[in-house]
Amino acid sequence: MFSLLSYGEALVDFLPNDANDGYYPMAGGAPANVAVAYAKLGSPGYFAGGISTDNFGSMLLQALEKEGVDTSYVRQNEQANTAVVLVSLDSDGERSFNFYRHETADTFYDHIDIDAIDWQSLGIFHFCSNTLTNTEMYKNTLYALKSARDSKTLVSFDVNLRQQLWTDLALLPERVEACLKESELVKLSKEEAEYLAQQKQVSYQEYITHVLSLGCKLVVITDGPNDVQVVSSTFSEFISVPTIKAIDTTAGGDSFIAGFLYSLAEQTSSSSIHGSLIELDKVVNAVGFAAKCGAFTCQNKGAFVALPTLAQVK
Repeated sequence: MFSLLSYGEALVDFLPNDANDGYYPMAGGAPANVAVAYAKLGSPGYFAGGISTDNFGSMLLQALEKEGVDTSYVRQNEQANTAVVLVSLDSDGERSFNFYRHETADTFYDHIDIDAIDWQSLGIFHFCSNTLTNTEMYKNTLYALKSARDSKTLVSFDVNLRQQLWTDLALLPERVEACLKESELVKLSKEEAEYLAQQKQVSYQEYITHVLSLGCKLVVITDGPNDVQVVSSTFSEFISVPTIKAIDTTAGGDSFIAGFLYSLAEQTSSSSIHGSLIELDKVVNAVGFAAKCGAFTCQNKGAFVALPTLAQVK
């Protein structure tokens, strides 16, 4: 059984109530969602990040532990508050965000915290791009990536762009690319791939080829309700996804990538999961399972609470 460490932010999502005349707080944050999703499916999920000791931080820590996530690598911070985000939903369940994240607890996780991680015990290291938005977090992320690669831990990167968090968008492409060079599995939405291709002034297909040239073994491209594309150096396939009526897509992508990693790990009998990324049958099976996880989540409101157990997916 391969353990997963998800690195980054845990924050509070303020979701609109059913009457759409107010908001209520729920635990969330993309990397935290992935740790929870992986643990709820029945495999060891760890979360590494800074969490405040304020009331919202206590709520986040309790929510992670309630869902079975190991919080040994959480750094509690008494000096900083919890990041929050107002989530708005349209009629199709698609989200828009207003972030409140200035020097919050999640931004102060550093080298000392990373050095305390038992890297040799981990099978998968997962992260997103929200730890690249300021210089110190970016340096710490690269340090964590080096630690993961040195320990031969599989590195999974869900690019998950949130442009609103960047004070200087001109830095986004080069920082994302530096992390792509350290990642074996890369998940992008088609919209994100098109945006990054435009920044690089190449076509969408040329950009995917470029990502593979950086050393990535597998690129997984989601496109909302449309087919998922998987691309490696030896194959390119489109895989259908369930047809649903989405209620809230907030944690759908996080549920998908956690399900993908869980399924890939379940299909791997050797001590190394890396080779499974280039085995088409395993990848297709993993996407099929992941799509069911994402579909389940998108039909429920919230983040942690909307992530499925194994029994619910089956």
